[in-house]
Amino acid sequence: MEPASIDNLSVLYLSPDFLVVNKHWDIRIDSKRWYEKLTVQSQLKNKFPELADPETFYGFRFCHQLDFSTSGSLCVALNKAAAGKAYTCFRDRWVRKAYLALVRGHAKESRMAIDYAVGKNSTEGMTHMMCTEGTLGCENLKPCKTELTVLEYGTYDNDPVTKVLLQPLTGRTHQLRVHCSAVGHPIVGDFTYSFKKDCSPYRMMLHAYYLRIPIEEELIETIAPDPFLNLIDNKWVPHTVVNFLDDEIQKLKHTPLIEESEKREPLLNCREHKMEVPAENEEQQMKFEQWLSEWTLE
Repeated sequence: MEPASIDNLSVLYLSPDFLVVNKHWDIRIDSKRWYEKLTVQSQLKNKFPELADPETFYGFRFCHQLDFSTSGSLCVALNKAAAGKAYTCFRDRWVRKAYLALVRGHAKESRMAIDYAVGKNSTEGMTHMMCTEGTLGCENLKPCKTELTVLEYGTYDNDPVTKVLLQPLTGRTHQLRVHCSAVGHPIVGDFTYSFKKDCSPYRMMLHAYYLRIPIEEELIETIAPDPFLNLIDNKWVPHTVVNFLDDEIQKLKHTPLIEESEKREPLLNCREHKMEVPAENEEQQMKFEQWLSEWTLE
């Protein structure tokens, strides 16, 4: 995958209501800073000017967030009604996401359930970071859970690393990055959570690989091609396969999202849930923006 440019935008899925693109690394979804001309919004406006919605500030409604440094599947709703349907799926936890990452060191366990609560770091100089329970200055803790599956062991630039599949079962800002760091395996190239030490890789090695949103009358399911291959980056040299990626994705597709005891009212699938989308008031818009902010998982 080449670095981002205004013309270089890969489309994974397109329908009258939704668009899924393969976001580049090191590019913001949108920005109000005058000097940041290259964003996913500007790429979309360049490629699909006819799809831009003049009723929105930026022109497009993103169904979820990906951080600046994270690449992969990013879903866009092309109208207000579609955005409401996506919101229902996220709210009721019917969205399935899986990320690929290269992490430092060789993980001893082939599968881990990471359940550290994550909060906001209030320590001076670290207020841009999240933190786990027990960290000095960690506030507003919320329960978080991530499932980690080891795919391959290898090296990156001659240092031991592990290729993993990460499934966030909750949504919290920087959850995957914080959880990997908390178990002693920070993501390769994560400048922030390595405390400014891991700066030699050309990018942070976190990629939104698989996305499944079961919208009413439309199943959105995409895979953003794996960027962590030796043919793409020869500094990554795998030597031992532990679990096969395709097999793990198939398991993921057939594993219930929520335990029966945790399921909400009889909403069995947001595809079966008919909903009307009224005009948004200011309070609803604020809640919608809060929902988006809480789904910045990486």
